[in-house]
Order: sequence, then structure tokens, then C-alpha cells
Amino acid sequence: MSDTHDKHLVSVIIPTYNRAALIGRAIESAMGQTYPHKQIIVVDDGSVDNTAAVVRAYPGVQYVYRPNGGQAAARSTGLTVATGGFIASLDSDDVWEPGFLATGIQAMNELQLDFVFVNWYQQMPNGRLADYFAEFKYLRSYWTTRNESPMLFTYPELRRLYLECCPSPSSSVLIRRSSFVGAWNDRVHVADDWCLMLDIVLSKKARGAMIREKLWHKSVNDDNIYDGRDQYDVLRMLYIEDTREMLRRYAGQLTKEEVGILQDRCIDHSFQLLKVSFMIKAHYAGSLGKLTQAFWLNPVLFVKTGWKKLLK
Repeated sequence: MSDTHDKHLVSVIIPTYNRAALIGRAIESAMGQTYPHKQIIVVDDGSVDNTAAVVRAYPGVQYVYRPNGGQAAARSTGLTVATGGFIASLDSDDVWEPGFLATGIQAMNELQLDFVFVNWYQQMPNGRLADYFAEFKYLRSYWTTRNESPMLFTYPELRRLYLECCPSPSSSVLIRRSSFVGAWNDRVHVADDWCLMLDIVLSKKARGAMIREKLWHKSVNDDNIYDGRDQYDVLRMLYIEDTREMLRRYAGQLTKEEVGILQDRCIDHSFQLLKVSFMIKAHYAGSLGKLTQAFWLNPVLFVKTGWKKLLK
């Protein structure tokens, strides 16, 4: 993708759907950034409340309406009107600290990064605010053995990390526009931000870093794409169906070991789905269907995982 955009400008894309009561906080946190060069774009994904009136009350904020198509399509619509050399996507129920963009841009320029992702205050179900990175198992080895910030990952570290998990939800990331391979993947249910990062990481020897400081707040609401869903739906949509889409999408870019990482995730969570269906929901037929699909994905790995589950 050619880079003909303003190299100093950050285009902030805020997708939203029926969040008139919340969108103002997100807009104000974007407008209140100490970094001066920013374009704020709100993409209304077919809201039927008074979102349009709320957004239009903020001078200088671009409002784009589109028929409802989901968060990936809304973000991608924002990308088509973005003019900045850097792209950030802020969820409409999240809030940035004033120094979020300035800290990210400094890291991007000093380390010549394709992207940087930033730690946050995670609102837990009991109301506690958690230091997310410090408690995230896939970052634990980096967190406890290194203390620099920004923390630059080697390419093998970055590749392994993003195949195992997505440590960077949309509101946490600042991406160089020239590093985009395409738009957000609307074939997935939940993992559009994950696929976007994998597109970048797998397309070249990407440079990515993590900022340890907590510079934004993630809210948990009933309508969150991830946190607002119950365990059964998260297992089925994200860890099984979206993982199968990743296997399809990246088939020609992965080593045999890397394919095994995705297959193992899909198989392991298919067993978990069956367990949840018996304990919580009566989706037995659907769970057995997913388990059958998991068997044909990799029969040998399926048997190994099944034995591990039985022996626990």
C-alpha cells in the first residue's frame, strides 16, 4: 500500500452502534490528546438512537454513516476516509489518557515501528481495575524478565505472540498506515483486530513494541464484542470459528509448527465448548458438530488433546 498520507497526522477511527450515551466520552478523550495532529472520524454503523446528533455537536469531528455491517466493516469504512500516516481505532466505550497518542508516536518514530500497543486499566466484573499486561499469561515471561518501555520484540517473538493470542485490542494500537496489508477482516465474528495484526506480522519482518504504562481504560458492557458475550459464544465464535478462518486465511504463510498452534487452539476449545454446553447451555448438537470438525482438522492432535482432557 503506497504511503501518500500526512506523515505527522494520526487518523482516529471510532466505530459505534447505538451508543449515544457513551460516544461522547470517547470523542472527548480523542480530542483531548496532547498530540496536536489528529483527525477524528466517527463511523456510525447504522445506529437508530441519537448518535448522529451527539457526534455532530463536536466541532471538527467527521461523522460517517453506513448501514449496519459490524465492527470490522465500520473500521474499514473509516480507513477509506482517513488521511493520516498513522491509524488508531478507539472503541466507542473506551477512553484514552491524554498522553496516549504522543507516547505512541514517540515510540513509533524512535524505533521505526510498524505498530505499537499500549497497556490499559481493565475493568473487572467485580469492579476492580486491573493492570492488564501484568496479569496476561502470554506476556508474563516478557513482563517479569524485562522492564524497558517501549519494549521492542524480536520478529520471532512477535510472530509467536500473535499466533498464540491477541495482546492488542483495537483501542490499544497505533499502526503506521504504510504497514497496512488490507482492511479489517469482516469474515470473522470477533477477531477482526487480531486478523489485522496478523496480516501485518505475517506479511513481512514487522517491527512491533509494547508500552508498559497504562494509558487507556477499557470498559466492560453487555454489548461488548468480546467481554459482553457469554462463555459459550466466545468459545464458538472466537476460539473455534475465527481460528478456522485464520487457518484458511494464512495457510500459505505458516510453518507446520505454526499451523499446529492454531489447530491446537481450535481443538482444545472444541472440547471446552462441549463441556460448557453440558454445564451451562443445552447446545449439545452444535457442540458435538464442532468437536467432529475439530477431529478432521488434525486427528492425531485431536486424540492427544482428548487424552490430556481425560487425564486432568
